[in-house]
This record gives sequence, structure tokens and C-alpha cells, in this order.
Amino acid sequence: MDFNLTAEEEALVSRVAALLRAGRSPTDDDLADELGDEVRPLLQSLLDKGWLVVNEERELALSVIARAVVSGRTDVEGYE
Repeated sequence: MDFNLTAEEEALVSRVAALLRAGRSPTDDDLADELGDEVRPLLQSLLDKGWLVVNEERELALSVIARAVVSGRTDVEGYE
């Protein structure tokens, strides 16, 4: 897993985590509709780095390690 994230990638991980906490399972198309098509390369980068995983329905989720990192964050808005 690559722990070197850009600010944009980190913000996208935070957005996916917030959607998952809200009970939504976003797809790449959902995020592109919300944030614009420029999000697609960031999603691919996060998949390549091991932060995101995708299931058969193309729903995105945080990887096990990413969930642990995100749950340990207290300096990011929305994390307690």
C-alpha cells in the first residue's frame, strides 16, 4: 500500500469514507456525477495505491488498511 497521497487523493478518500458512513456505496459514476469527470484519474490512483477496492457492482469501498487509517484520524473533518 502506498501511503503517499496527494491532497486531492486524501480529500477523495475522506469523501468516500463520509458516503460509506452515511450508508451509501458510491460507484465511480456517482462520484464523477458529484465531483466531475476529473475525479476518475484520482479514483484509479487510489485503487492502484490500495486505498480503494471495488466490488462486482462497481461500488467503491475503503480497503481494510485504509479503514484503519481513516478511523484513526482525528485531525480531519468528520472524524472523531
